Amino acid sequence: MSKKANFLAKPGPWDLVAGGYAETTMEMLAQYAEEAIAVCDLTPESKVLDVACGPGTLSLLLADQVASAHAIDFSEQMLSLLDQKINDAGFDRLHIHHGDGQALPYDGDSFDAAFSMFGLMFFPDRGRGFSEIYRTLKPGGKVAVTSWAPVDQSPAMQMMFGALKIIKPELPEPKMAIESLENPEQFEQELKDAGFKDVQIQRVTKSFPVESVKEFWHGMVKGSAPITMLKQNMDRAEWEERQWLALHYLHEQLPHTPTSLSSDAWLGTGLK
Repeated sequence: MSKKANFLAKPGPWDLVAGGYAETTMEMLAQYAEEAIAVCDLTPESKVLDVACGPGTLSLLLADQVASAHAIDFSEQMLSLLDQKINDAGFDRLHIHHGDGQALPYDGDSFDAAFSMFGLMFFPDRGRGFSEIYRTLKPGGKVAVTSWAPVDQSPAMQMMFGALKIIKPELPEPKMAIESLENPEQFEQELKDAGFKDVQIQRVTKSFPVESVKEFWHGMVKGSAPITMLKQNMDRAEWEERQWLALHYLHEQLPHTPTSLSSDAWLGTGLK
C-alpha cells in the first residue's frame, strides 16, 4: 500500500535531530520498546531484527539477551550514535546496517522476531515494509510494531502539537488519519494483508515526568524532528520570539510542575 510520504519519510530530519533525539526522546521511547520485547518471548537462541532502529532504542535493550540482533535504519547519523553505543558497551552480537526498511538486505526465513518502533509508520510504502518483515521472519516468527495513537488521546502529544501550532499558526489541527496506523483497524488490516496471522492491536499507555516547563520544552526542541526543522528554517530573532510564545503557552497549560504527561501508542503483533 503506497502512501504519500511526509518529510519524516526521508533521512534528512532524522540525521539533523539524531544527537538530541538520543539524549531525550530515546529514553521516553524505551518504555514502549520494553513492552514490545516482553510480548515476543525471546530466548538466548533468538535472532532478531530491528527495522528503522534509530539510535538503537530497542536493540540496545535486548543486545545481551539474544543470539544476535540486526538493526537497520536509513539515517547515517542515527546509526553512528548506535555504533558508538555498541562499542562503548562491548556488544558483539548487535550488528547495524544502513539501508531501506522497504527492501531489507536479509535472506528470507532468517529471524525469530522482528520489531519496528515508531518507524514503519512513516514508510512511504508501509505494505512493502510489512511484507519485507514477513519475508525475513522464520515460520512461526513474531512481529511487534508500534505507532502513535491519535493526538487527542495523548496529553503529551497534545502539548507538543499545541506548542508547534504556536510556532507555526497555519498548521492544521491534528486529527486521526483514517488510512494511517493511528487507526487500529487499518493497522490490523495491513498486518493481515502482509500475511500475518493471530494479529492483535493493543493500546500501550506510558507516563513521563515533567520536572519544569523549561526542561520539557528544551527536551522537545532537542529531540523532536518537526520542531528542529522549524527552528532551522527561522532566523534567530524570529525563533526567539516564537519560542517565547511557545513557552508562554506551555506555562498556561502546565501551571503546576513537577507533573507527568501520558502518551498512548498502538502495539501491533502477529505471527508468520
